This record gives sequence, C-alpha cells and structure tokens, in this order.
Amino acid sequence: MLKFLRHQKNKYWFRLKRYLMNILKSNKSDHTIAWSYSLGTFIAVFPTPGFSTFIGLGLIAIFRQINKMAVLLAMVVWNAVTVVPVYWFSFKIGQNLALTDETTLFRFEWANNLLQYFKDFIVGNLFITIPISILSYFIAKALLKKSRIAREKRSNAKLKAVDK
Repeated sequence: MLKFLRHQKNKYWFRLKRYLMNILKSNKSDHTIAWSYSLGTFIAVFPTPGFSTFIGLGLIAIFRQINKMAVLLAMVVWNAVTVVPVYWFSFKIGQNLALTDETTLFRFEWANNLLQYFKDFIVGNLFITIPISILSYFIAKALLKKSRIAREKRSNAKLKAVDK
C-alpha cells in the first residue's frame, strides 16, 4: 500500500512539473496564461463531481486562445484531495449566510433536508469559488512575471559568459 501511495505521489509531482514547464515555455502572454489558470481553478473548485475535467477539455476545444496547460495545471492542483476542505468550508459559509428559505417540495423530510443542504452548499461554494479564482489569476500572473524575469536574467548571464 505504501509503495502504491509513493507511486501516486511521484506521478502527481511529475504531471505538475510537466504542466508547469510547458506553461513557462509558452509564448502566450502572462494575462492569457493567468486567465486560463483562473478559469481552470473555477471549473475545478466548482462542484461538478467527475465532470470538471470534461468541462475543462470542452472549453479548451472551443476557445483556442485558452492555454491548455494552465487549465490542466489548475485541474491537477485542485484535485479531489485539495477541494475537500474548500467544499466543507463552502457548506459552512452557505449555512451561515442562509440566503435560501426552507422549502417543502418533497413528501419525505429527508429529501427536503437534502435539497436545503445542497442549496446551502452551492451558495457557499459560489461565495468561495469566485474569490479563489480571482486570487489565482493574480498569483499566477505574479509568478509568471517573476519566472520570466529570472529566466531572462539567466539567459543574459549565459550570453555574458559566452562573450568573455
């Protein structure tokens, strides 16, 4: 079991590094890459269990200007393990906001309770997902800018070394 978990961890880090390197080598603008990562974050964090990858791939197929690797990187970062605390926090915020009234649509009380919990969860998730996506845009843009500056410094240093 431990060997399996180590293999999964290594596979995860390999994918993460591969997507990150493809993004950094991309010739697209920082704005486009950061916007793509933010969109991927929104799709991955919004509760669409099992469908978020298909939604991301569909958007990649439809919109050519989206950076594919940035969307996929967001999907890898916001995986099933990392979104669980976000979902729990979403539900708690939705309960505290209590923007929805108790509704009686079903004959069974458990079905009405389930509907109410779902409403609280969705409201709370929207309350969290939108700021997380906006914040991820600015973080991604800042990291890209820093990375490009560092890469430019390295290439200038190599040119100076060759000139000597």
